[in-house]
Amino acid sequence: MNLRLKKSAAAVAIVLTAGLGLAACGGDDSSGAKGDTSSVGEKADTELTQENFFTEVTKAQQDAKTSHVEMAFGVGGQDIKASGDVSTGKTAADSAMSMTMTLGAQGEMEMRLIDGVLYMNMGSMSQNKFAKIDLNDKSNPLGEQYGGLLDSVDPSKQIEQMQEAVTGFEQKGDAEKLDGVEATPYVVTVDSSKLTEQLGAPGQDAAQVPETLTYTMYVGPDNLPRRILMDVAGTKMTMDYTKWGEDVTIEAPAKDQISDVDLSQMGGA
Repeated sequence: MNLRLKKSAAAVAIVLTAGLGLAACGGDDSSGAKGDTSSVGEKADTELTQENFFTEVTKAQQDAKTSHVEMAFGVGGQDIKASGDVSTGKTAADSAMSMTMTLGAQGEMEMRLIDGVLYMNMGSMSQNKFAKIDLNDKSNPLGEQYGGLLDSVDPSKQIEQMQEAVTGFEQKGDAEKLDGVEATPYVVTVDSSKLTEQLGAPGQDAAQVPETLTYTMYVGPDNLPRRILMDVAGTKMTMDYTKWGEDVTIEAPAKDQISDVDLSQMGGA
């Protein structure tokens, strides 16, 4: 596989799973999503514990429905940054996302997910337009690959999986001012063997995932996450969440911006 394509594939997979995997089910309007700011910044009624952590954080996200996300992580020795908006639906396949990724020397790549279709503008590789991948098309290797990732982070199943996988929970460190609120750091340890499907790591890839994963999650008084830090096998990831509950617009590209390039014939995206 072309090295550039391989790195792009890894980056897309991480952004899809990270952007949607820690979000919860919200409304079902995936293009012009109306969020709800009524409880953002307000003191939540329930105190967070190991037994209810993911349930309560997920409930807060369900109420807000939308957010802006900034990510930074590494792939194959390359520093990757991504930023954009996420609107979560009743399932991951119903969710919408608009992200711009900076792939170091490879330049920028724009990605949009809407109505079960993934659009990727990969610069010259996609004629400077958006390649279109139907995630429900099992005959397309890329549709099957990325569609499988979305199935693995289905929020309707995620809460129970994450909650059952928690093996450690501790409020550790001082609160930090993030997104205009005092965010309290919680160190959460999970048993990765219970999350391999959710992590999109079947077979050989699952063996590369550490036995335990540790998240440091900065959570506001409203139980909404403001920052998540992870370190997996020496690869660090930071995710910052802002603008909870604000309206977002995520639209499919215009027809004249759709490329006829078939990425599946290029060895993968």
